[in-house]
Amino acid sequence: MNRVFVTAIVKDVPAGEYARYLPPMKARRMGKLQKRALVTALKAMEISGVGEPDAILNGTAMGCMENTVQMLGGLVSEGEEVNMPTCFMQSTHNTVASMIAIFTGNHGYNTTYSHRTISFELALQDALLRLRLGQIRTALVCANDELTELQLHNPTFFGQLEVQDRSEAWMLSVESGEHPLYEIENVRVIHQKGAEDRAEIIKKSL
Repeated sequence: MNRVFVTAIVKDVPAGEYARYLPPMKARRMGKLQKRALVTALKAMEISGVGEPDAILNGTAMGCMENTVQMLGGLVSEGEEVNMPTCFMQSTHNTVASMIAIFTGNHGYNTTYSHRTISFELALQDALLRLRLGQIRTALVCANDELTELQLHNPTFFGQLEVQDRSEAWMLSVESGEHPLYEIENVRVIHQKGAEDRAEIIKKSL
């Protein structure tokens, strides 16, 4: 069974670096989370030296909320006939993972996990299992969520879910490379009746 190493971790790339990875003409068609998520993923690929990962997995609790709020607001105020199709397409939970694959021309395994606060850990668990079984050799695993003004001013509007404003990308590989960050031994998901599901990433320092 393969060992699995983390070869790059990138978190919330500053907006000043976006132009290095994302042409302005393409960026203008994307929402804030999409731009942040794509640049974060591209930088992780650059640092790890993996230009085409075998799998792209994303974990998101609520997806692209900016687009979702715009779509729902348009439905309420103007009706279905005038609602913008772009907002609908960019409001689905698998928007980010699909966008990364399209932008990079990647045709490998691509999926999104949406299970509240442990969405990223579930995506990581999937990648870990596939890497260990030899189905893939590299995996880009991302975590992407955003907070909107609606959530900030109405914290219970979407229930009690505590969403973080976050873009993060990890590159996993069965090859350690020259400077691996650490080895992942397991991702443990804890289900407890009456409580929020929890997850624990078990790491081994190198």
